[in-house]
Amino acid sequence: MLVLNTRKNIEESLKPFWQDKKRIGFVPTMGYLHQGHLELVREAKKTNDLVIVSIFVNPAQFNQADDFNNYPKSIEKDTALLESEGVDVLYLPDTEDFYPNEIPKIKIQIPGMMDFLCGATRPGHFDGVLLVLSKFFHIVKPTTCYMGLKDYQQFKIVKRFSEILNFPIQIIGIETLRESDGLAMSSRNVRLNEKEREAANLIPRALKLAEKLLHEGENDLNSLLEILSDVMKSSSLLKIDYLEIVDPELLTPIAKIQNQMLVATAVFVGSIRLIDNILISMEKG
Repeated sequence: MLVLNTRKNIEESLKPFWQDKKRIGFVPTMGYLHQGHLELVREAKKTNDLVIVSIFVNPAQFNQADDFNNYPKSIEKDTALLESEGVDVLYLPDTEDFYPNEIPKIKIQIPGMMDFLCGATRPGHFDGVLLVLSKFFHIVKPTTCYMGLKDYQQFKIVKRFSEILNFPIQIIGIETLRESDGLAMSSRNVRLNEKEREAANLIPRALKLAEKLLHEGENDLNSLLEILSDVMKSSSLLKIDYLEIVDPELLTPIAKIQNQMLVATAVFVGSIRLIDNILISMEKG
């Protein structure tokens, strides 16, 4: 497995693959890898000639310095995991090479899609995500990019962004992997203490309850949100950042039942912010 740090290294190593029009699968990560990340790698390996994983804790997408500084890191362990999965290239960008003139002050907006959920509670977050990914897309020139659907809003925004700017890249979303008790796998889970980890289980339980109640005939979405909120607030360790039911394509809140709905939430478990969602289909058969 090649480990590369600079744009020049990437260009020198990938140029033959670009020239031969080989399929390049790209998995962007911030490291502290878990099985959810490795599932993205496995999917990428199925249909690509070359698989590249990046590990870069992107300062442009963090709203709070403490969150950035405390983001868990395990480069040696991550490198070993990726090598065992048969990854071809690990791209560990040098920050000064990646952002040679400091982080650009740039706003990237897709009205509507970025106005709710994480877009509302983390202003500037998606600007940073789209900035770093657009740079990655230009540097790596992948054929496909693999993203986890735990970050559903991010996946949809990146997919739309890629379409708007005509990036010749297929953005592929992979289902969320979960722990045995249903909690979505996340690099942040390691920061939870025992009591917080137990309380965090209320998040997936509330989402599954939403699906159950809707399928049983609940048709008042406001009442449903109140029920889900009460479930999560049953623990004093949980504080809801947002809890919304949105159109899964537009990512805007809906007021009545429709065939496809996304229930999405962000919750502080102690000081750790976790996100999760469930896509609910009301279509029969």
